[in-house]
Amino acid sequence: MVAWEKAKGKQTTGNQNKRDIERVTLGLGDTKLRLVGDVMPRYCYWVVTKDGKKMPVECLQFDRDTESFNANTKDPFKEIDPDVYAEKPQFAYVCNVIDRKDNKIKLLDLRSTIYAQIVDYATNPEYGSPADAESGYDLTLKKEKTGPLPQNVKYTVIPARSSKALSDEERSLELYDLSKIFKRQTYDEQKQWLLENTMLFAGEASNEFKPEGVDDLA
Repeated sequence: MVAWEKAKGKQTTGNQNKRDIERVTLGLGDTKLRLVGDVMPRYCYWVVTKDGKKMPVECLQFDRDTESFNANTKDPFKEIDPDVYAEKPQFAYVCNVIDRKDNKIKLLDLRSTIYAQIVDYATNPEYGSPADAESGYDLTLKKEKTGPLPQNVKYTVIPARSSKALSDEERSLELYDLSKIFKRQTYDEQKQWLLENTMLFAGEASNEFKPEGVDDLA
C-alpha cells in the first residue's frame, strides 16, 4: 500500500468475509467523494477465459511497494508467444472512498488521469493529502464527453475549497481490506490458473496451485 502524498504516479512499461463489494460508478457529470486510507497500486493483464469471460490478472513484474516494473521478476505472460498474447498490462489502481451520495464506503477503480491529478494535489504543500483524516478534503470527479466514441471522455479532479476533518462516524466506517480482496498470486499460482482457465498455454494442469475461487485472482 502507498500513501497518497508519497505516490509516484502512472508508470510506463477476493471476497472479504462475504461482505458485498460496492464500487463507485462514475457517470457523466460530478461525483463527490472523500478518499480514505492508502491506494493499492496494481497493473493487470486482461485475458479471456475458456468460458468466454474477460478477467483481470495482476502483472507480477509490477512492484506494488515501489510502483515500478522489474523485468527480472518471473512473469508467466512473458513466456507466452506474442502471436498468442501481446497485450501490455493496464493501470488498475484502487482505493477506498466515502461516496458523498450516500456516505458509504466504496471502492474506486482509478483511471490513470484521475490518479495523476490526485497525486498532484497530494504532493502539493498547499493542498496535502486529500485522504488525511484531519486535514484532508473532499474531491469532485467531473466526467465530460469529448466525442462520439465510448473512450472520448475527460476526467477533471476538483478539490473542495477547504479541508475538513473526518467525523467520528466517518472514522468508524469499515474499510475494504484491499490486500485481501486483491490478493497477489505467486508465479506458480498464476501460471497454474492460466493453464487451467485459459488457452494461452498448452499442457495439463495439476491442482497444487489452484486458487480457491475466481475472486482470489484479483
